[in-house]
Amino acid sequence: MRLVKDVVELDVVDSTNSYALERADEGLLVVAQMQTAGRGRRGRQWFSPRGLNLYMTLTVEAQDVKYPIIAGVAVYEALREHVPSSHDLRIKWPNDILIDGMKVSGILCEARGGITAIGIGINVNQDSWPEDLEHQAISLAEVIGHELDMSGIQEGCISKLEKWFDVYRDRGFGPIRTAFLRYSRFKNTWVMLHDDTRAIVIDLDMNGQVVVDIAGRIECISDPDAILEMDVS
Repeated sequence: MRLVKDVVELDVVDSTNSYALERADEGLLVVAQMQTAGRGRRGRQWFSPRGLNLYMTLTVEAQDVKYPIIAGVAVYEALREHVPSSHDLRIKWPNDILIDGMKVSGILCEARGGITAIGIGINVNQDSWPEDLEHQAISLAEVIGHELDMSGIQEGCISKLEKWFDVYRDRGFGPIRTAFLRYSRFKNTWVMLHDDTRAIVIDLDMNGQVVVDIAGRIECISDPDAILEMDVS
């Protein structure tokens, strides 16, 4: 499935997601050198300095709660091709990508008017961080030891997105769920919920929700902010 029909390359934009949703064209890829108001979930700021990292949004038709999981699996596979096996690369539900416990990529899916914007931020060549992000964020260059060509990272992400959207269309969510569980390795890990309750993760259901065991009571969690802390060690 070819997902990209049109490409817009920008020097500076407030947010690639905002730009893409304003255009509201399915199959639009927006790439920027810098974002002045890049954001993650719940409107949290995404640090977006000029020319160092990848900031891109791809629009796809329809809305689907499984899109964040699909995007997370795709970006994981794109980054796996660059990250040495000696480093722990994994997905943190629903779609953050971590290297050695620090965030290298975040994905934000936003829907409007029958279009979903899949926003992807990847720390590629960043080598210094604001104080509040030290020991929380990491870049590919810091891991590998040299700068990378961002166009290659971008192309890899698009290729993997096309692969997994094909899988979803032809075979449903099952293979994606299987890949996510393998790449996240979060089954049987402990999480802290918003009410300070500890729970253990037992599965990912077919709607992309986390299934947890709270002292023998089984619950499904769809809101990532319901989980305050997740063991990624």
